[in-house]
Amino acid sequence: MMNELFDRFAIKCASLSDYAIKTAERSLIAKEFLRNADDKHATVLLMSLRNLHGIDCLYWEPETIWLTLERDEAVDLSVEARDKIQAGISLIRNPTFYWDNLVFQRTVQSLNGELYDPETLQECNPGYMSWAVYEAALLRGLDPESDALPEIDEDVQQYVAVCLKRAGYVYPPYRLTPIADNLKNLMPKEHQGFCDEVKKSWEGLDKKALRDRKYQEDPLGVQLAQLASCYIYVQEQIRALSNDILTLDTGVRI
Repeated sequence: MMNELFDRFAIKCASLSDYAIKTAERSLIAKEFLRNADDKHATVLLMSLRNLHGIDCLYWEPETIWLTLERDEAVDLSVEARDKIQAGISLIRNPTFYWDNLVFQRTVQSLNGELYDPETLQECNPGYMSWAVYEAALLRGLDPESDALPEIDEDVQQYVAVCLKRAGYVYPPYRLTPIADNLKNLMPKEHQGFCDEVKKSWEGLDKKALRDRKYQEDPLGVQLAQLASCYIYVQEQIRALSNDILTLDTGVRI
C-alpha cells in the first residue's frame, strides 16, 4: 500500500507539498528529524526544514540554513546531511540532475549519504542510481512553481549505461529501465539476445519473493541476482522514507 502511494507521488509530483503545512506536532517531529539527520533521506530533511522555516528557506544560501538551524533548533548537521539538503534544493530549483552527468553523479552520491570526491570520476553504484532517480521525482514534488518531471537527457542516460556496463549489468535495474536501449547498444551484437533473455526473465519474477529466491550460478542467475539486489535496496529506502513521512504527516511516531 505504501509503495503504491509513493508511486502516485512520483507521478503526480506536486502531492508532497501538502505535507509541508505547519502544525505544532509536525514541528516537533521536524526538529527531531533534523537533530538525527544522518539516517534520514533528503526528502524528509527538506520537508522538515520547510515545515520549520517556510518556503523561503528553499532560496536561502547554504550558510544561512546551517546557521539558522544551529541558532534556532540547536542543530549542527553533518557534511553528509548538508549534502542531502543541498542536493534536494538543487533538484527543486534547477534540476540539472536530469541532463548533466556531473551533477547527476554528485546528486546520486549525496542522496545516498556518500561524500562526493570532485577530483575523480564517480562510477555510481547501480542501486544508488536507482534510488536517486526515484527520490528525485519525489523532491520535484516540493517545487512550489512547477509540477513538471523532466525526462532524463541523453548525456545522463549514456553515463548511467556506462556505469551499469562496467558493473556487469546487461539490463538496467528498477527505476533505470528508460536507459535500456543505451545499455543494450553498448553490448556486442552477439550478446544482445542475452539482454532480451534477462529482461524477459526479470519481468517474470515475483518481486515479493526476491529476498528468499535462490539464483543459479550461471550468467542469467547472476544478472537476476544483481537486479534483485537493486530492487530490494530501493524498496528498503521507500519503506524507511514512507515511515518518516507518515510520522511527519501525523505527528505520531511510527
